[in-house]
Amino acid sequence: METEAESAPSAEDQSAAPAEASYRLFMKDTGRAYKLASPQNWLGGGVPFPLNQSFIPPPPISNKQRNEMYRLYMLDPEKNSVRALSQRFHISLDRVDAILRLKGMEDAWAKEGNQLQTGFVRGMERLLGVGEFIADPSVAEDAMINEEELELRSDVHEADIMEEAEKNDPARQRYQRMYWESLSEFAGEATVPAALERSRRTAERLAAKAAQLKARKYLPIIPDTGTIKTPKEPVQVSTKEGRPDIHFVDVGTKFLDVASETKRLGRIETRARFRTKKAAEKQKLTV
Repeated sequence: METEAESAPSAEDQSAAPAEASYRLFMKDTGRAYKLASPQNWLGGGVPFPLNQSFIPPPPISNKQRNEMYRLYMLDPEKNSVRALSQRFHISLDRVDAILRLKGMEDAWAKEGNQLQTGFVRGMERLLGVGEFIADPSVAEDAMINEEELELRSDVHEADIMEEAEKNDPARQRYQRMYWESLSEFAGEATVPAALERSRRTAERLAAKAAQLKARKYLPIIPDTGTIKTPKEPVQVSTKEGRPDIHFVDVGTKFLDVASETKRLGRIETRARFRTKKAAEKQKLTV
């Protein structure tokens, strides 16, 4: 014969019963559509999140397109630069840079014999609705990307506003050169990152010193006069009421071509010696 305490359900069972009932109701009504994976099968219908209707993410870039971008860059880094690829495929500069870096790492892994999960990539591209990419030189460049993807990537220009100039890094080695350091467990910190950071600081110091020597040789300091004064600050701001401020920036010898400047100074010295020689010959004739 059961007692009253034994027949009564526990507090845990009472709390689990509503949750289980709610789950079964969800799977019977709403969750049935999400039992099997299908492309862009979102909770919000046309958007991933029902409570954020304004969030409409563009589909990712296909793996075929990324491979083609990396192939073009490695084929000719000058012709197919980061900026050229950005304009051709309508992608921001930073995103092109990230794609090339990741593809360089992937290529390094493949050369070491590591297996890449290409099947997983194809499955995720199907679920995320990635369009088909046609890597065919005979096809027009504008037709290589789906028009809907181009519309979703219309903010590329805004993404590049902060990227006014590309970094002057070595071309192919920027994405092919990898640094690996094997560490045993509990071996402490790695030494390669610190060595790279020390090399970077040394390179910056040497570059600054070279720039000073360059400026000292090709941009001599002119003594101040009563009417001409050399500004002490590298940036001078000219303000006028009703008009935008004008910033005058002293770039020094940043854009100076040393080879052409050396030739120009050589020609000046040659002409000076020629004039001196002619003047000496004329003086001898008069004597």
